[in-house]
Amino acid sequence: MRLSSGTYQGVTVVGLDDTSLFGRPALEQGNIQDIYADNSFVVVNDAEFAKLEDPKIGTSFELNDHRGVIVGIARVAANGLNGVPTLYTTYSRAIEYIPTTRFTISYVLAQAKNDAAIPGIKAEVAKLGYVALTKADFNQRIANFYIFQTGVGTNILLMTVISFIVGLSISGQTFYSFILENLEKFGALKAIGAKGRELVYMILFMATVTALVGYGLGIGLVTLMISIMRARLPNYAAMITFWNLGLALCMVLIIAGASSYVGIRKVLKIEPFDIFRG
Repeated sequence: MRLSSGTYQGVTVVGLDDTSLFGRPALEQGNIQDIYADNSFVVVNDAEFAKLEDPKIGTSFELNDHRGVIVGIARVAANGLNGVPTLYTTYSRAIEYIPTTRFTISYVLAQAKNDAAIPGIKAEVAKLGYVALTKADFNQRIANFYIFQTGVGTNILLMTVISFIVGLSISGQTFYSFILENLEKFGALKAIGAKGRELVYMILFMATVTALVGYGLGIGLVTLMISIMRARLPNYAAMITFWNLGLALCMVLIIAGASSYVGIRKVLKIEPFDIFRG
């Protein structure tokens, strides 16, 4: 797409059925019937809208050496992950403006009579030089693409590592401050006969209860936020799985264990004589 300023910008063009316009987006500005006029397009107002230099109704542009005009501004429930603006037009205009590729079929959808026939189908398709995927395989392939071949997986990994480090440092500092504030009480317990093992159990018990309470509150808040977002955005894809819960629990226990270790070392070095002398 060539903008009025001369800048080139990649866009996604969605062609709607010429008769029914099924799947058309909700318009913020303009009339959907204007899409039938010559060279008409509807632009989606999303995070990528500014890349088109904030077009208005009547803004003209070039798309593959064809003239285009913005006749509407729309908003959709969920945006794509490709980072490019989206345009809507009729299907006939879309295939006219966009050159066709050498292969016009992207995939063939087939339904097996039963699950036992799937391995045989895959083998026969492989003999033809193609690949056959089940629904689960196809979804996993898409997930692997976004995780390993885009920045999504790296960003999520960085956020997780940073959150873990921040949580570890804050909880460790908080727990250590708690030990320092109650150092005299631990010394008194040691003076009246409490063994080091008992003090260790006491610290571990406090750390475990605190970690589990925090874990429960965190899971509850996350579940609440996901429920709210799903109610507002039908296509919101976040979900909580047992694997996520288990991983989060392991991270919380590691943080609790590291924080406890710092406090335990301080308590075991307490000498009751120094406490009472102070």
